[in-house]
Amino acid sequence: MRYLFLRQFGVQQLIPDIFVLNKSSGEDRAEEIIVDGRRIALLTYDLQKQDYRLTLRVDGARMLARENPKKLIRLKKAEGHLKGNFLPKDAIASFDSGIKAGDEVIVEMGKFIGCGSAKVNASELRTSDKGVRIRDFTQMGPLHPGKRAYKRDLIKANFPHLAARKAKAEHELRQVFAGSKKPITVSFSGGKDSLIILDLVSSVTKDFTAIYIDTGLEHPETRTYVKKLVFDRGVKLLTASAGDAFHDNFPSFGPPAKDFRWCCKVCKLAPASGIIDEEFPNGTMTVEGNRRLESFSRGRMELVGENPFVPGQTIVNPIRDWTALDVWLYIIWRDLPYNPLYDEDIERVGCWMCPSSLESEYVDISRLSPDLSKAWEQRLDSWAEKNELPKEFVKYGFWRWKELPPKMKALAEQLKIQVKPRRADTLAIHVTKGVSPCAAGGYSVEAVLETPQAQGLGRIAELLKTVGDVRLVEDFGVAMVRSDRANAKVFAGGQISSVGKTPKDATDFFDKVSRAVLRAELCTKCGICARTCPSKAITLSLTDGIDVDDTRCDRCGKCAESCVVAHYFDKLAGEITAKESISRRAE
Repeated sequence: MRYLFLRQFGVQQLIPDIFVLNKSSGEDRAEEIIVDGRRIALLTYDLQKQDYRLTLRVDGARMLARENPKKLIRLKKAEGHLKGNFLPKDAIASFDSGIKAGDEVIVEMGKFIGCGSAKVNASELRTSDKGVRIRDFTQMGPLHPGKRAYKRDLIKANFPHLAARKAKAEHELRQVFAGSKKPITVSFSGGKDSLIILDLVSSVTKDFTAIYIDTGLEHPETRTYVKKLVFDRGVKLLTASAGDAFHDNFPSFGPPAKDFRWCCKVCKLAPASGIIDEEFPNGTMTVEGNRRLESFSRGRMELVGENPFVPGQTIVNPIRDWTALDVWLYIIWRDLPYNPLYDEDIERVGCWMCPSSLESEYVDISRLSPDLSKAWEQRLDSWAEKNELPKEFVKYGFWRWKELPPKMKALAEQLKIQVKPRRADTLAIHVTKGVSPCAAGGYSVEAVLETPQAQGLGRIAELLKTVGDVRLVEDFGVAMVRSDRANAKVFAGGQISSVGKTPKDATDFFDKVSRAVLRAELCTKCGICARTCPSKAITLSLTDGIDVDDTRCDRCGKCAESCVVAHYFDKLAGEITAKESISRRAE
């Protein structure tokens, strides 16, 4: 941060030892810089230039004004309202000759100080009517630094709040533990939130086990940190390894994306489910560091909840209402040894290639782990070439979305590169015949499902048992499935036809059959469906895949609800679901 202020304004002492970064919205990294309780600038990462920049706030300009900074423009007396307008060229008294178009500038007129953006080079400032756009302007004069803060002052000021947070969390944990006979586990990822959970649970009880999920993509530093911390604290540790699950499933799914994180279920949930099933057959109470403010999906999270993917696992969330600032203040207060990757400006310390990481983080990761970074880039380049995507698709991080958001579409326009709104590895359902009356009565739907690999009708027939009664006729290359209100045929070439008593029956059954076919074709062999099946109708073979006992299966649908393929059906099969596609064709 000091380097950025030095590079842009020739001043580096503006940033003290203690300051706050507050996340804001932007293309990539965007954080408000808060010093002495004042917003002085916005830190952003420019995806096009692949570099950081500072955008001044007026209090930042006031702090810089007393340091004789670069990029300073002094004014004569100017008439009218300046904020939000262009600076009158005849009002300029003097300026820094090094100003270039696009630079952030400080504007000074007596006690008035403002900030803005130069639209032209210094040589044109006196001749251009639109040379400088003023963002903000105030009469409050230069801003002098407040009292220098130390960690002890920080903790003293926040102690009542932190002590209350700690007391509430411990009280909730004691109540939950007292009302359950399940063994206690702590989900410990090596991150800041799970570090606090480990500390809180340790304050309440010593009778617990830490579980670490090694996805196969963990930062080497995180693996080392986790092992050392639990050893130093005398905590029992169980490690669930995903092995080569990510690499085995990459050919089927392609790179994971922000809106298509198949890796979490395959590399996290599957091994977690497996180790809990093995070590805690009667269930466990797992304390996790989930917080509501982390995402919209966690916004309604309660203290206690059942894991829908792992039977018998109860999740406890004692810091659900904490902010990220609460977390770091607690760590400083308790002097907890946090993951050293945070000091390297790495926010996500688990999977080093997580698509939810910022593009700016990959710069730091390539510095820390050049071999891992190079291998991943080569894999992405090969994937992009196979899918006929330009090299810029990888270079600028477009691969991190299945469907590009507006900001990435705008970046593509700025870079003048052609990218499709959806990734090219999306599978396809081609509806050849929408809902129409069937000659034999009822209504029919016909389509072709294209997948990158074919497991054979035998595998498909097993999954079809979860939606109806199945008859496999291999000589004719067809699997027939029947339910109470509809029936369908699945052919070896990918064709699917569904017939129902009503249009809704036909489309609903088509949707179920299509999901079952896709599950069979892209099965990750994670075993979650077998563990979630209440009637124990599903068994898993690591070589052949899923087997379904149709005498036990009651077609409740829980296996599909827990399946990563079914969960991301819409992302895998195209922009619109099979139902919507059929409806549009029918119209």
